[in-house]
Amino acid sequence: MRSRRLTAGLVVMMIAAGLLFIPPLALAQRAVTIFVDGREIKCDVAPVIVDGRTMVPIRAISEGLGLDVQWDAANYHVLISTPTVPVNGTTPTQAENLGIMGQSVLNAEQLLALMVKNNPGAPRELPALYLRIGAEYGIRGDIAFCQAAKETGWWKYGGLVQPNQNNYCGLSATGQAATGSEDLRGADPSRVRFENGVHGAIFSTPAAGVEAHIQHLYAYACSKNLPPGKSLLDPRFVLVSRGIAPCWSDLNGRWAVPGVGYGESILLDYYYKAFNSAPSNGLSQQELIQRLQTENQLLKQEINRLQAM
Repeated sequence: MRSRRLTAGLVVMMIAAGLLFIPPLALAQRAVTIFVDGREIKCDVAPVIVDGRTMVPIRAISEGLGLDVQWDAANYHVLISTPTVPVNGTTPTQAENLGIMGQSVLNAEQLLALMVKNNPGAPRELPALYLRIGAEYGIRGDIAFCQAAKETGWWKYGGLVQPNQNNYCGLSATGQAATGSEDLRGADPSRVRFENGVHGAIFSTPAAGVEAHIQHLYAYACSKNLPPGKSLLDPRFVLVSRGIAPCWSDLNGRWAVPGVGYGESILLDYYYKAFNSAPSNGLSQQELIQRLQTENQLLKQEINRLQAM
């Protein structure tokens, strides 16, 4: 990963120097709007005009370009990084058709390292659970884990769903609290339930919550029955149009509404960043890239087969 370090003062100078001078009187009559590749960027901090120069927030511009921005308070550095991992000769933005089904590439050590980096108090058994249960369904457990990180805010929550629910993807959290009499739609009542006043489903164990998440992805990705010996844990499984989303980008507007860029965000903002978190079973970076290239070809073949069906 290539990183550019800019002091806070230098950032302002660079932004200011690269902008067209516009008379302050004219600018005072209208708000400054930022566009990146024709797309308007909304900023928490509005652009300002100082001595005829337009100053814009570096974070908004950088993140609009798909870059990662961090603040090093100890050294007063702004760290801007390009989160790019090649997959079959493409950048992550070009690899948005990565399939939901397939074999995991990242291992538990990498996922755990990324988890601890973002939340040291997160439940540490989850990386291994996602990989094991994902493999049982043929689902990419490593990327499903990253989706859970996105949905829970790295297991810091703060939304409607609470940690004790073991609900890692917001299943049945529709914005309206449950009454406790909701239809489980065939899901195992000994492992999933609803409670009055609680938002979303409650799962008996972390493993049950992970499996329900994997089952929901399975419903989107294929039209096959559950694997032999598996009990239904996802109370929304039968509501999904089976096989409608074989790729992560196909979840846009389906898993999350409006969900523009939802699937791509799982890959760009979570999954690809895990490659630098820990060694991958002793593989070198080049060996890992070759493995990804092979895997991507196999995934494309499987996607073509499913679409033909």
